[in-house]
Amino acid sequence: MLNLTENRPSATFRRVIGVAVLGLVLPLAACGTGSEPSEPTSSAPTETNTPSDSADSAALDPTGKWTSPEAGDPYLEFSEDGQVKGTDGCNAIKTTWEVDGDKILISSFTTTQKACAGVDTWLSKASSATVEGNVMKIADASGKVVGGLEKEDK
Repeated sequence: MLNLTENRPSATFRRVIGVAVLGLVLPLAACGTGSEPSEPTSSAPTETNTPSDSADSAALDPTGKWTSPEAGDPYLEFSEDGQVKGTDGCNAIKTTWEVDGDKILISSFTTTQKACAGVDTWLSKASSATVEGNVMKIADASGKVVGGLEKEDK
């Protein structure tokens, strides 16, 4: 008599192979295409205190480039749309800002992670700032002033 199951894998073996294939395919399916993230699709309004929306922004306007002559030439450039870009003298910085009373609140940075000898990366600690004339005092999360930048002439 002919045994049809003799050369076929067992049900347990097929399940193990199936789970292994899923274990390999699912993480790959979760990978992005490398394109920029899409905007949220929620129709719920979001409220942010962006520079253009804030009543405080007229009194405190940090837009423009703020620089330091220190090693690596650290700077922050604040744009009208609430974006900040710059460098701590070693690593590129990208984040957002908003005005809160007499302070500029600086969101956590997206930054590169290079190591640079001889460069004090104090600017990477920025959490808030105040402006006095053409000087921007940078404070860390505890409120301690860690450095300063000067407004670059246009």
